[in-house]
Amino acid sequence: MVFNIEALKKLIRKIVHEVVTEELYKRGNTLTQKMFNRKDAAKYLGVSGSYIDKLVKTGQLDPTLPGDGLTKFYLRDDLDAYAEHGKDYLKKVI
Repeated sequence: MVFNIEALKKLIRKIVHEVVTEELYKRGNTLTQKMFNRKDAAKYLGVSGSYIDKLVKTGQLDPTLPGDGLTKFYLRDDLDAYAEHGKDYLKKVI
């Protein structure tokens, strides 16, 4: 039996996107928000604030706008890209 891995990856991405979109809608999150502070970025990804700090420290996520030095801001596109490509368990499934 031959599998088209690229088609399977595309299907998984589509399903994950639909599920995440639906869950965020249920939670009352606005899908139009383009920028997040640390707390909101953590909530958006479903992780802790300290995990966001770890991602920044290891270079896996960069704040787009460093703000006043205390507050960092993250673009939704960057958070989405991390969520899509940064999860080890998704790489193992595919």
